[in-house]
Amino acid sequence: MPRDRDYILDIPGLPDPQARPAAGAYRAIGPAERGALNWLAVHWRCCHVYSRIYKTRDGTAYAGCCPKCGKPVRARIGPDGTTGRFFEAH
Repeated sequence: MPRDRDYILDIPGLPDPQARPAAGAYRAIGPAERGALNWLAVHWRCCHVYSRIYKTRDGTAYAGCCPKCGKPVRARIGPDGTTGRFFEAH
């Protein structure tokens, strides 16, 4: 079905997407400001999907569940661990 016209949704409080940001509005964030990443990437072999799992509040592990079937996984954080960021859950 051909589109005869564009539809524009105006939501009060959101900035105009056509407006240009003010000079200096955006800046790069360096590693010191970013800190440690709070997530790991996981390929869930059970459902063939990817997602992130996040660091627990106490900072001792990363934990999460498969977004399709809910299968849980937990990865401990320790000095003898790995610096890898991408994993597979079986």
